[in-house]
Amino acid sequence: MQSEADKLRQALELYREGDLTRGEMLLEVIDLEGLEPELHLEAHYLWGLLLARRGDPLEAAHHFQTCIRIDQRFFPALDAWGNVLANLGDSRGAIEKYKRALAVAAPTQSAHILNNYGQVLMRAGYTLRAMQKFREAFRRDEKNADAAYMTGLSYLKLRRPRGAAKWMLKAVELQPDNARNHVGLGNAHLAARRYVQAQAEYKTALELDPECADAHYNWAVSLAEQQEYAKAVRHCKAGLRINRDGFELLAQQAFCLRRMGAYDAALLAGKRMRQVMERGGDPERKAEFRDVLAANEAASMRSLNRSQQARARLLEQLREARDPSRHTLAELRYHDQKRLPEARRFELTLNVRLPRPAFGDEETSLPPRYSRTYWVIAENIKQARRIVRELEPPEAELRFDPDVQVSEKLLEADQGVTERSPAIPDD
Repeated sequence: MQSEADKLRQALELYREGDLTRGEMLLEVIDLEGLEPELHLEAHYLWGLLLARRGDPLEAAHHFQTCIRIDQRFFPALDAWGNVLANLGDSRGAIEKYKRALAVAAPTQSAHILNNYGQVLMRAGYTLRAMQKFREAFRRDEKNADAAYMTGLSYLKLRRPRGAAKWMLKAVELQPDNARNHVGLGNAHLAARRYVQAQAEYKTALELDPECADAHYNWAVSLAEQQEYAKAVRHCKAGLRINRDGFELLAQQAFCLRRMGAYDAALLAGKRMRQVMERGGDPERKAEFRDVLAANEAASMRSLNRSQQARARLLEQLREARDPSRHTLAELRYHDQKRLPEARRFELTLNVRLPRPAFGDEETSLPPRYSRTYWVIAENIKQARRIVRELEPPEAELRFDPDVQVSEKLLEADQGVTERSPAIPDD
């Protein structure tokens, strides 16, 4: 007869093989109370990992919590619990668990915890703090290719291509057969406009993994920067054959088609991109690419002499977006094209209050109350405020802060918003 410990070992093997259904069925018949304390702890930990992979985060968190009740110093459960909270969008809760895990884990055992901690910080927009965690992870484990890759990615986000290339090269040296690392090194070269080296890395990535759609996307970006739009479109199509829901590829395809003068085709690609984003995709990149989509659609509409529709599309994006939408702002300023002989640059902060959505409605991208800062070029403060009002939801209640920063006089400047901050929720 199979012992409870043997059943647990078999469940672990099933988990490693990816047979989650049979693994959970086996765990359910194990008499947990009949296990030794150490195995009892391991059983709850394994069950939590299995549930997290199956997409049941709340039940997974319950098992990790049970692990901590049994042994408060069992850092793998704290780390896994933090990962569950991070995937649920609870950054603060995840960070608290990572800090507790780091407090009890030995330095030689904590590199992966620092990696997870850094990724949560990066998703929250704290790129510099995230990079510090990744570098510390690499210092503790110099064979950790993930830490090297994430450090390189941090440098890319900070627009420091030299540092990015240094760290991505380390990742490639540690894991030369990993296509992701070659794409990362290619992106570092791309950021420095070393197109030949970048495309060589993308080619290597595709040789290692022919299903690497990211390599096709970034190769298309490098070609588009060199105005080789037809070649870029071919790479977009190749990437879409691998990943039909790759809205990044559709965005790049739409941009290239527009630059080639195929405005109707660009709008069709944009329409498909919106449908793909409604179905799913990487939520962390959706805001950026909604901005790109709106700007590209408006530019195509303007080229088709549909200026009124183009401007309405830009305003729709700016009124709904929590993020700054810098591409849309730039396109709106170009669309309006009003040159002022004399102007000033105003820094305005406003507080916005929206009607709360009715119970059961989908959550909006904007919080009910938030503040936002705008930088506007205008003739006077009255005109600057009028420009800003147009970019916020028409049903919103707006209140401008009395403190306004005003620049020196500008000559021959284009009117409009040059920049704005994200919408910061009010507590």
